[in-house]
Amino acid sequence: MALMGLLMDQAQRLPYYQELSRKYGFRLLVFASNTIDWTTRRASGLLLSWGRWYEGVYPLPRAVYNRCYPGQREVISALEEALGKGKVFNTTTHFDKLQVHELLHSNEPLRPFLPEARACIGQEVTSLLAQGGKWVIKPRKGQSGRGVYLLEPAGDFVLVTSGMSIPLPIPSGELFSAFLDLAIAETPYVLQSHVEGALYEGGRFDVRLVVQKNRHGAWEVAGELSRVTAPGVFTTNYYRALYHPRKVLPVFKGRAMPIHQLMRKLAILAARQLDGSLGSLGEICVDFIVDPQGKPWIIEVNGKPDKGLFHELGDKEMLERIYLTPLMYLHSLGKRS
Repeated sequence: MALMGLLMDQAQRLPYYQELSRKYGFRLLVFASNTIDWTTRRASGLLLSWGRWYEGVYPLPRAVYNRCYPGQREVISALEEALGKGKVFNTTTHFDKLQVHELLHSNEPLRPFLPEARACIGQEVTSLLAQGGKWVIKPRKGQSGRGVYLLEPAGDFVLVTSGMSIPLPIPSGELFSAFLDLAIAETPYVLQSHVEGALYEGGRFDVRLVVQKNRHGAWEVAGELSRVTAPGVFTTNYYRALYHPRKVLPVFKGRAMPIHQLMRKLAILAARQLDGSLGSLGEICVDFIVDPQGKPWIIEVNGKPDKGLFHELGDKEMLERIYLTPLMYLHSLGKRS
């Protein structure tokens, strides 16, 4: 079997890949960009073969699955030049939320399922809040819910909620402008209209779909879960429980199945829309909030799904699928001339 490559920020033994290698017999080189010798086209790393690890220096793999975060554009370009165009996938893993929104918004079937979003400019935020309605500001290239704030007008105040905190009332005007300037000073932010989600056992929930290319290069939903918060927590990054979506969606009674099917369809459409425009992709995750009327909204798309969540979920079949599907696609890339 042709040698496959997993590019990481740092080479390390990965126990679950070891289990899969023992079961399916594949050969995988786990390596980091700083170990590549471009002259000899070899890299030092950890070779996984039939469930056993071997440390050494090996020829560059036939194809590479990039799991670095954030991405390393120069390294990816050099790998594509060495291996051939299309032999590296997930060339971008750290998505710009505003760029993603604009690309998805250009797809007419996806447009009705996107909250309003725009670049975060202080004066514009103040003006929108004065018109009423809740807004969320988040770093355009943020991760794990850090730096995300919910803004809600309340008379002469703006209620600001961060993560799991109690809303903090800040007087409108100069004090709120000063807070906003401080919050968005160091990194570009995106402003997104807040979607009021339906509740499950008193907490907000999302639906995360992991979409991956299979051995034929076709996009499919390989994994799915829902994160449920404690009551009063506005962002699902701070969840109290993980469930399969089929456990939480019955809050919509007889509409659970069509809502679920619609989200799966939208996630695949989103993957197809972003693939190519954001580089060569083979794996993304799409996060939805479903409003009380049962309409799903795409609130975020990530380029490096956190597979660790699926270990918590306890679905062994799904867990194997989300790890194995990208490797099957990687294997098919390695066989291409």
